[in-house]
Amino acid sequence: MTSSEREQLTDELIGVAVLSLLNENAPISTLALIRRLQAMEASEPDSQRRETLGNIIAEISSDNFAGAGHKPAKPSTPWDDGNRDNVYHLFSLQQPSGGSKKH
Repeated sequence: MTSSEREQLTDELIGVAVLSLLNENAPISTLALIRRLQAMEASEPDSQRRETLGNIIAEISSDNFAGAGHKPAKPSTPWDDGNRDNVYHLFSLQQPSGGSKKH
């Protein structure tokens, strides 16, 4: 099976799991998706699809629970360091000089 075929099967299986949750008006969450995928894996007769379901479950679980318990570091941005030299006001509150109207 090529990588594009694996990706297509992965997308299809996740889609089936999500659609089944939606059809049942079940809550959509990572945990609900994992449980649905596990149920699909347990009842899947095709070994290739069962293996793919196991890989999907492992990937979602590791992605979701790898960072549990700590906050990710806030990425630093150039504007967070107090450097405001790059701010240019397009419209100022000052009135145009002179009392005459231009238009």
